[in-house]
Amino acid sequence: MENKIKLLRTHKPLPNKWIIKNQSQYETAQFLMEQDTNDFKPCFCVTFHYYHPDENDYCHTRHNNKTNEKRFYNSLWKQAPRDSFIRKRRLNEFDLIKDHKQIKNVILKELYGVKRLNKEYKYEIPYMLFFYEKGKSKVKYHTHLLLSYTDYFKSGDWRRSSLETLEDVFNNRIKPKRKCFSNWKNIHIEKVNDVKGALSYCNKETTSSHYSIDYQNSNLMPLPTH
Repeated sequence: MENKIKLLRTHKPLPNKWIIKNQSQYETAQFLMEQDTNDFKPCFCVTFHYYHPDENDYCHTRHNNKTNEKRFYNSLWKQAPRDSFIRKRRLNEFDLIKDHKQIKNVILKELYGVKRLNKEYKYEIPYMLFFYEKGKSKVKYHTHLLLSYTDYFKSGDWRRSSLETLEDVFNNRIKPKRKCFSNWKNIHIEKVNDVKGALSYCNKETTSSHYSIDYQNSNLMPLPTH
């Protein structure tokens, strides 16, 4: 541990596999344990990446025969003003949260049958958690979204054909509606079999200066009043 962790009075024991390195990560883990205790049961973890100017560079790949490592060589074109703007945007948490809001609206329409976003009280809105992190590259954020079931989602009415999968919906219906998504990388869907493991994974980059949860766009389980 980087610092001594001060336990909360309402401390809930964490699974042994949870790695806690700082106080903020610990407190966020406690909050996530409350969500789990209150029956937040995500069914899928959705991972999406965002468009970045590096995707437009002219690149070629050279393999190292010993390590099979790929090296990318960029073009010599000067960076356009818009590219500079996008690079800064991809590292700005407030801009990312704006993207999350637009993505969430499309997901609610396409997967959960929410036709009128200004009248959410008429629909069953799923519990969901948005997490964002920079990963190893540190040049842009990517997002992990934990989605839960609703009766509409379980019914499969969101499918346009019997063969359409969840990945089809995200990559062929949701992704084209938002320009913020990466042109290179597809949206990846993974079934959640271990809820606590998924929550721990999504909390791994939390620090005192970076809170991984987007509280503004997440739809959280109501905590019990004491």
